[in-house]
Amino acid sequence: MKLLTFFLLMLLTTDNKLRFDFGKEKGNTNDWFTLTDNVMGGVSTSKLTYADKSLKFSGNISFRNNGGFASLRANFGKYDLSAFSEVSIRFRAENQKFALTLENSKNWWEPNYKYEFQSDTNTEWKTVKFKLSEFHEEVIGRKTGASINKSVLKDICRIGIITNDKKEGTFAIEIDFIEFL
Repeated sequence: MKLLTFFLLMLLTTDNKLRFDFGKEKGNTNDWFTLTDNVMGGVSTSKLTYADKSLKFSGNISFRNNGGFASLRANFGKYDLSAFSEVSIRFRAENQKFALTLENSKNWWEPNYKYEFQSDTNTEWKTVKFKLSEFHEEVIGRKTGASINKSVLKDICRIGIITNDKKEGTFAIEIDFIEFL
């Protein structure tokens, strides 16, 4: 009876979270992919590699042929994020800007939602936490002035990371996890 009570308490006290744990040891090595500006004629490059406990997203941003971005994306799925209020990312990078992206449409011309985060000048692991209400709406890379709401959060179909420095050159970010709280 004590054992049953223990398990019931564990179920009741378990936090409601959605967590993407990366790395070979964690088993998440096939659900994410890179997408760069070459889909529209640009020549930026990127690659995705897995360490034991993290993934590394790196490459080179070029403005040639109207390019200028590289992104890391989950496969399309169904994510109801309306019950969550925050997101936490553990990462390391050196003095670069990235954005966490949320999409609620499979059409590239439809609005998506971003929150920008930046690394320090060192490459130590850092955890950033921010509110989902702080995501802003963009259409093809331009801010609309709108912010995200619960009805959008209920129908997220893809989560990603995008370079957000708006400058040419190399980039690299290593990510341990993304967790919605």
